[in-house]
Amino acid sequence: MPQLLDLVKRSGAWLVEKGISNGQREAEWIFMEALQLSRLDLYTRFDMPLEPAEVNRVRALVARRGKREPLAYVLGHQPFCNLTLTVTAAVLVPRPETEALIPWLIADLPNGGAFLDVGTGSGAIAIAISQARPDARVEATDAYADAVAVARVNAERHAVSVGFHIGHLARGLSGPYDVVAANLPYIGTSEQADCDPELAHEPAHALYCGADGLGLIRELIADAPRLLAPTGVLWLEHGFRQGPAIIALAEAIGLRCTVVADAAGLDRHARISRV
Repeated sequence: MPQLLDLVKRSGAWLVEKGISNGQREAEWIFMEALQLSRLDLYTRFDMPLEPAEVNRVRALVARRGKREPLAYVLGHQPFCNLTLTVTAAVLVPRPETEALIPWLIADLPNGGAFLDVGTGSGAIAIAISQARPDARVEATDAYADAVAVARVNAERHAVSVGFHIGHLARGLSGPYDVVAANLPYIGTSEQADCDPELAHEPAHALYCGADGLGLIRELIADAPRLLAPTGVLWLEHGFRQGPAIIALAEAIGLRCTVVADAAGLDRHARISRV
C-alpha cells in the first residue's frame, strides 16, 4: 500500500506543476484535513500505509485543487481573525484584506451600539464583530438565502448572536446603525477576463457588479443617510483604483469620506460619515 509521506510529496509536486506555487504546503493541508492528522503526524507517521478508500479521498481533494478550485472550498473552511469559518461555493472566500477592517469597525462602534454587515456572505465580518463586542446589537444581510444559510452555521459554530436577514442590500432595515460595513462586489465586468483563474469558482454575484464595479456600492452610499445614526459610520471595502470615485459619490450627498490604505499600501477601504 502507498505510504503517507510519499503521497504527500508527490501530490505537492503535482500541484506545483499545475501552477500552485505553494503546492507542497497545500498538499500537506489537504492530507491533514482528509485524514484528520496533525502536521506532526505527517512526519512522525511518514511510513503509515493508506487504505484504498483513504487514497481515493485524498486524490479527489488534490484533483479539485489542481483544477484551481480555491483551497478553502477544498478544505471546507477558512481562517478569519481568530475564527474558523465554514465556506462553500455559495459564498466568497474571506480575504486577509477584510480582516484588516475589523479593528477599525470595533474602534468606531460605541458601547451597546448597533452594527450592520451588508452582503454578509459567510458571516465573517458580523461574527468577528459579535465575538469581539458581545455588548453590541449585530445584524447581517445578504441577497442570497444559500449564503445566509452558511453564515448561520458559522454563527452557531462560534456561539455568537447575529440577527440575519435575506434581502437586497439594506432594504427593509430601518436602523439607525452606529456602524455599517460592506464588502460588496466591486470588480467591473470589463476586468473579468484579467482576473485570477481561481475566481471562476467563486460566486460571480459576489465579485462583479456592472462595468465599473460600483453599482451596489453606489446604491449603498446613497442609502447611508437613512441607515446611519447621527454619528454613524459606513465602512466599505473596494478596489484599489476606486477611492476617488467613492469619495465623489459620498461628497455628492453631503457625506465625508476618507480612503484608507491596506498593508500593501493600496487604497482598499473607505470610511464614510456625516461629519
